[in-house]
Amino acid sequence: MPAPASISAAEVRRRVESSLPWREASAAAEALEAAHEVARTASQDLIDRLDGATRIVISGAGSSLYIAQVAAFALREEANLPAEAQPLSEVLLRPDPVFASQRVADQPLIVVSRSGTTTEALAVLRAARERGQYTVAVTCRADAPMAELADVALTIPEADDEAIVMSRSFVSQASLLMRLGARLGNPAFAADLDAMPARWPETSPFIEQAYELAAASPSRLIVLGAGAALGIANEAVLKVTETGQVPASAFHPLEFRHGPISVCEPGVIVAGVLGGPAEADERRVVEESAVLGATPFVLGSDGPGAGLHPTAQLPLKMHVLQALAFGTAVERGLD
Repeated sequence: MPAPASISAAEVRRRVESSLPWREASAAAEALEAAHEVARTASQDLIDRLDGATRIVISGAGSSLYIAQVAAFALREEANLPAEAQPLSEVLLRPDPVFASQRVADQPLIVVSRSGTTTEALAVLRAARERGQYTVAVTCRADAPMAELADVALTIPEADDEAIVMSRSFVSQASLLMRLGARLGNPAFAADLDAMPARWPETSPFIEQAYELAAASPSRLIVLGAGAALGIANEAVLKVTETGQVPASAFHPLEFRHGPISVCEPGVIVAGVLGGPAEADERRVVEESAVLGATPFVLGSDGPGAGLHPTAQLPLKMHVLQALAFGTAVERGLD
């Protein structure tokens, strides 16, 4: 099949912004507000169980796993909670090493699924119930089977997506979990999360850059991120892969230097989701990729949400990366 003729950034914008996935992604601010309210009003019993846990496993599949990665790091970083992300398949098929002991009463399990019907999620919750484990379902549908199986269901119907790919549901469920942990952590982080939805318009100039990059018909996308941003990088790669069918990979920034940076050449975009005390070191990796011919795209602390905690900025940066993914798809003539 011949490659489609190149189109302008303006045409990329028009096609993306007329699509259902983009309309839903752009409506995320209201969904984020709703997600934070769910977290702020969650029961004190749930908060106490998280506070007393020896291990908190957050699990999902696909985009939901990357939500777990974002949330688990944020809970460790800002609330000193022993949280970790695990794929549903690991929790289902290898529960003993996941939970490290047969004593699971103080190891809450949080399962994430937009639809609440994911096969592995239901199986994991049923197995946890048999073990006597405390479970939390995070979903967008209150009447989903998963919500009925869990001890506690945290639901955000305002964040549900009609489109196949997750957009506002991704950022909303990740923010819900971060805001939940913030009840046990740094009040300034909680305040920045609460302030973040109102900063949504700040994504606009970075989205324009994303459309320009997509219009240049990239041959490959590399997304770099560390800490909570690694989950954002993984989700961005999934979005580009499933919508634009462009080869894409995610790396920790400094790990990218150890071999994978050799893929850099004209046509390759290297996007850095950066912030925090390591930003200068990580930014240098993106600069090195440009020396090798790649096109750099930096979403740093001076990006959308500048001045907020770097982790609180991540939903805004994810929206920009969604624009890059959807733009790449329409540039290639894909729906």
